[in-house]
Amino acid sequence: MYVPPSTQRAPQPTAGSPWWLVIGPAFAALIGLFLVTVIYRFDGESALQLDLGMSSQSLLLNGLVSYLVAAAIAFPAGLLLGARFPTAVTVPAIFSMLLGVVLIAFVPNIGLLLVGRVLTGLGAGAVLGVTIALIRRLQAGRGAAAGITAGLGVLALALAPVLGGLLSDATGFRVVFVVATLFVFVALVVAGILGIVAATKAKPPVPPMPYPPHA
Repeated sequence: MYVPPSTQRAPQPTAGSPWWLVIGPAFAALIGLFLVTVIYRFDGESALQLDLGMSSQSLLLNGLVSYLVAAAIAFPAGLLLGARFPTAVTVPAIFSMLLGVVLIAFVPNIGLLLVGRVLTGLGAGAVLGVTIALIRRLQAGRGAAAGITAGLGVLALALAPVLGGLLSDATGFRVVFVVATLFVFVALVVAGILGIVAATKAKPPVPPMPYPPHA
C-alpha cells in the first residue's frame, strides 16, 4: 500500500531573534562605550596623555573625535545588516576592536594611537548598531532589554575615567588596555559561540522520506 508523503510544511522560523543572540554584540558594545571615555580622567590629565606628551587638543582629536567619527561611520552598517547577519557583522567588528585595543596597549607614538582608536571605534560602532537591531527584533522583553543596555552603557561611560584613572595610577595606562583586550577577546569568543548555536538552530528540519510503494 502506498502512503503519499505528507503535504504539511515544516514550521517557519519566527521573525524575532532569540534574546541570547544579543549577548555577544551587547557585551562588546558596552566595552566600546567604556573605551570612549577611558582615555580621560576627572581630576586632571590622564596617564596616556602624559606618557605620550599630548596636549589636550591632540588628545581630543586623536583620542576622542577619531573614535566617535569611526563609530558613526560603522554604526549604520551594523544597524542595517545586524538583524539579518548578526554574527557575520559582529565577529569582524569585535576583531577590529581587538586589533585597535592591542595597538593602543603598545602604542609608541600619537600616530599609532590614532590608528588604534579608529579601528576600535569602527568595531564599537558596528556592534552597537547590531545590538540595537537585534533588540528591535525581540518579540518579548524589548523594552527591558533596551533599558538595561542603555543604563549599563551610561554607567560604562561614567565609570571609565574613574576606573581607568585608578588602574593607570597603579600600573600605567597600557595595563588598562591590556585588561580591555582580555574583555574584548571574551566578547569575541561569546559572539562566535552564540553565532554557531544560532546557525545550528536555524537549519530547517529534514522532511520525512515517503514510504515506497508495495508490490
